[in-house]
Amino acid sequence: MRSALPPAPTTPGTEASFETGDLSASGRIVRAALGRFATRGISGTTVRDIAADAGVSPALVIHHFGSKEELRRECDRRVIAFLRAKSQSRPGQVLDATFSRFGAYAARMLTEDSPESRSLFDELVAVARMVVDHAAEDGSLRASSDPDAQAVALVVLGLAPFAFTASLAHWANDDAEAAMRRLAVPIAEIYTTGLLRDRAVLEAARATEASGA
Repeated sequence: MRSALPPAPTTPGTEASFETGDLSASGRIVRAALGRFATRGISGTTVRDIAADAGVSPALVIHHFGSKEELRRECDRRVIAFLRAKSQSRPGQVLDATFSRFGAYAARMLTEDSPESRSLFDELVAVARMVVDHAAEDGSLRASSDPDAQAVALVVLGLAPFAFTASLAHWANDDAEAAMRRLAVPIAEIYTTGLLRDRAVLEAARATEASGA
């Protein structure tokens, strides 16, 4: 099931990861914010940074969005709107498209403990649960004893490469794109054919869950 795999995006966190035809000032500001927040986080980004990337004045950013925090909320709204707009597509395609366009942003935002981050996580998990349900029904995915946790696992594993962008770039001689491409096959192998030949790890995990330890 392709949707379980983290895609190989263009440079993570850049404007290329945000598909939009909105060339208005507000659209450019949101695009710039998505890129900056993905690479620098909220605290590491200033309104002046975003304005410079968008080619507008800091005052115009405040005029449109009121504050950096509200701009972050608008970025989340765009991601969630994208998910909902694609809801008529196959669920796996929605998850793929979302990770491709917003993986770096989502990975960075979900490291925070805030109502906005929790809402974004909930939306991603809801789509992942659709993936689990549909794929288990058509036989393309092995059903789990805990489909809710399986959906969360898809989100966590799908976003993991984006959370390690800096380390992956270091591993691949400062080329994050090359690292993503190189990881694609072994990750696909793990999803498709599995990793371990015995069941010891699985049985241990089940025993731990059953004991509540």
